[in-house]
Amino acid sequence: MKLAHACKQGRGAIRPAERPLLFVLVLLCGATPALAWGDLGHQRVNAAAIEALPEPLRSYFRARQDYFLEHASEPDTLAHEDPAERPHHFTEIDAYDRFPFREFEQRFVVEHRNPPPSDLAHGDSVWEIERYTLRLAEDLRRRRWDVADHDAIFAAHYAADLTQPLHTLINYDGQLTNQRGIHARFEVDLVRDLADFWTLRPGPATVIPNLRARIFRELVKSYSNREVIFSADRVAAAGGYLDPQFPARFERLAGSLALGQLNAAALFVSSLWYTAWVQAGKPALPGVEVAPQPDGTRTRIEP
Repeated sequence: MKLAHACKQGRGAIRPAERPLLFVLVLLCGATPALAWGDLGHQRVNAAAIEALPEPLRSYFRARQDYFLEHASEPDTLAHEDPAERPHHFTEIDAYDRFPFREFEQRFVVEHRNPPPSDLAHGDSVWEIERYTLRLAEDLRRRRWDVADHDAIFAAHYAADLTQPLHTLINYDGQLTNQRGIHARFEVDLVRDLADFWTLRPGPATVIPNLRARIFRELVKSYSNREVIFSADRVAAAGGYLDPQFPARFERLAGSLALGQLNAAALFVSSLWYTAWVQAGKPALPGVEVAPQPDGTRTRIEP
């Protein structure tokens, strides 16, 4: 396995037998912001988000489900190719303010400010979530269905990234606490090992009356879960990261948090999609039957 290839690909393709080599690679690659939840996590989030939608939006997204699963990680692919894409996947809120982040809330929610270019090193995912949700609303209003699919993917991806606690803080990979590699251990390895035992069951999507207030709330909630991950990692690594029992111990300690955050991601994504459709004026959707007419006939809207 070539070092450059391993650094670029991350841990998603690493087999358990290769984990000792992987630990060395993490140290050699250095701290680079990882991309949240991995392919599997983003696919599960999108699938659950579709089922949480009300009709007729659920049927519209179900008809496109293959696309939404196949392209769930398209923003990650872009981030590997384009450095300008990478800040869209995280917001290191502790670089801006201290908990409970009232100054950031004032700037982001109340004053509706946008980040200056100097702040982009700490990420701008919260602004991108809003931007792509509003773009999706405009796409739906103008019935630009193909563009809407693209923008729905990006809104969903950035929103799901925000629910990964390690995408909300400066110490995103444990580089400040001697826990390098924690990012991938939590969002890729743990999810891959446990996903077959999980079923995501988010609540029903709701309309979001204030996008920035909801985004801020998700950001703070996600950040507040960070210590669960760091603590689980420290306890599980009592015998070292090369201990064959480390994965099982870490999964036992942090697995329930990961499942909870993925459910939160699915509900957040579903509510963003639903909000965009409502803001667009609830346009008739292609390929979806509308309510029956007084004479009992139904109409199917074609693209």
